[in-house]
Amino acid sequence: MLNLTSCEKIVDIPGLECLKSLVRLYASGCTACSSAIKKRLAKSCMRKISNLSMLGSKIPDWFSQDVDTFSERKNCVLKSVIIGVVVSLNQQIPYDIREELLAIVDILAQILILDFSIFCSVLNLLGVPNTNEDQVHLCRYPTHHPLVSKLKDGYKIRVIRGEPPMMKGVELKKWGIHLVYEGDDDYEGDEESLNESQQSPSEKMARFFSSFEDGD
Repeated sequence: MLNLTSCEKIVDIPGLECLKSLVRLYASGCTACSSAIKKRLAKSCMRKISNLSMLGSKIPDWFSQDVDTFSERKNCVLKSVIIGVVVSLNQQIPYDIREELLAIVDILAQILILDFSIFCSVLNLLGVPNTNEDQVHLCRYPTHHPLVSKLKDGYKIRVIRGEPPMMKGVELKKWGIHLVYEGDDDYEGDEESLNESQQSPSEKMARFFSSFEDGD
């Protein structure tokens, strides 16, 4: 894990794209190095990372940005679920209190049957920034996690803000879900010449972040 939350002095992390064991990267509120980090998130890095946070106000447009219904595929296993959220913290959370908080705990993922929740999980949004700017978080859940293993044909998955909230001032601005099936994210070769519909999810996420502008 590499937690740089609210670090204002680091301007770059040379070699970030070469780290083999990095699975959690938290960089919310890191204004100086945000652009540099986004350009270093290569496909190989994105395939391993399970939690990522940084400045940003958008999620990939190829994510399903509504309640997603799981459809089983014949002879094709669901390998992971990727959830993206954009959250912000308003002035109701004082800076001194933010320093004591370990994570934002009001954003939840649910599995539904006929609109009834059968499973609920708090997203692991570690690192509470000392800024009110929008933060984008990606959470990737593997096969053994209940958000993946409990899904059956016709079940729905969605993201909500908990009510009543445990933290006043947390706003869920956007969310999206992408289901990764067996074989979707296994391509090892260069994907430079492939169009987006042919690219692996990790390649598309790497390109998504590298295309971020400062205003995003």
